[in-house]
Amino acid sequence: MKKVLNKVSIIYLFVLIIFMNVSTALISMQYIHYYEYSKCLLVLGIVALILYILFKIKNKEKIKLKDVFIIILLIFHIISLLFAYNKEVALNGVTSRYEGFNSLLSYYAIFLLATNINEKWQKRLMYTLIGFGIIQIAIGTIQVLQIKNIFGYDRSHNFSGRYRFASGTFGNPNFYSTFILLLLMYIWSLLINNKKNKVLHFILFVIFSYGLIIGNTLGCIMSFILCLIVTLIRKINRQNIKKAGISVLIGCLALSLIILIGNKFFSFNFKREITKDIYQVHDIINNGIQDSTGNYRILIWKESLKKFPKYYLTGIGIDNFGYLNNGEYFCSPKECFDKAHNEYLQILLTEGLFTLMAYLSFIAFVIIKYKKRNNKSSHNIGLFYGIIAYLIQAFINISVIQVAPIFYLYVGFVCSRKEEYL
Repeated sequence: MKKVLNKVSIIYLFVLIIFMNVSTALISMQYIHYYEYSKCLLVLGIVALILYILFKIKNKEKIKLKDVFIIILLIFHIISLLFAYNKEVALNGVTSRYEGFNSLLSYYAIFLLATNINEKWQKRLMYTLIGFGIIQIAIGTIQVLQIKNIFGYDRSHNFSGRYRFASGTFGNPNFYSTFILLLLMYIWSLLINNKKNKVLHFILFVIFSYGLIIGNTLGCIMSFILCLIVTLIRKINRQNIKKAGISVLIGCLALSLIILIGNKFFSFNFKREITKDIYQVHDIINNGIQDSTGNYRILIWKESLKKFPKYYLTGIGIDNFGYLNNGEYFCSPKECFDKAHNEYLQILLTEGLFTLMAYLSFIAFVIIKYKKRNNKSSHNIGLFYGIIAYLIQAFINISVIQVAPIFYLYVGFVCSRKEEYL
């Protein structure tokens, strides 16, 4: 029975990865809607939860610390759901986002099930994700080069053709870039920590760095650069200058190749937009953060935080951020916001202070769990790099059902049962 459950769990996770990538493509081509995607994700989440419970029963396992964290989070989510401004939105999520209680339940179920998977199968699942990542980058390249016809097929209204930058099948460059960032950090670890397949890992690093750049999402790019610098500094501290210098040289060579590719193929408008982002960073360094910084994110954060004293206990309701402003969206001169564009602020205002504390405690548990691992292979280090990079970009980005399950897959792998429990 144990072997059967293990095999079913592994098959399930492969199906989940395939489902996510194929479904986003079908959504981009307008064959299905995100609402249908979210309902399928809920079903998959319930299946994952059942598999996990069966596994615990069969192994006669008691409740572990990871289970306690998930139970506490679910209790706080239910309280927020009960006191929500709009209970239907709290349950199913705001229209087009659909990240309500049902989606959160699915994320946690995926996390719990992923903790049962050993490293061998984790690696195979990661290779599958990398394969889909290459497909996303290929689609993103078609979008950036504005190729309208492929094999006689007009894609002007498909694959998110409304953006100037790569969005893959994720519907938005921000979501696409977060997905690519998760995989890029994993590949970066393989490149600098793994002695085998250096050429392959270098090529993958170039491809995924290029893929991140064409998404032109400043938060993800800054997160990548920061993690790159920190990991190289740590490597220099742990190794001699010669060995660490090779990693630095490899990274610089790869990034130089990406710049050359960009100058050769990117359009003038694309280069101009990237230059605008560079000037934005320069402006922040010289003039400080202003209301208009980050496409008026600072303005929205300031205005929404004024509502915190009223909703500090239970929040206004899961995914109810759009109702904080007396039932209307917060709007900047450019757009209206249905999410905070800061995952931590989103949790604080929609679900309250205690839910945010529970979530941060869960993240701290994951980090401690990783630190206590005896086996810090390039695979495990790469997963941890991906988690940290995601947490950094989350300060100026949002959680979405197209990407969040992958993040919780990473977290589950890091907390896998191969190691002793805390």
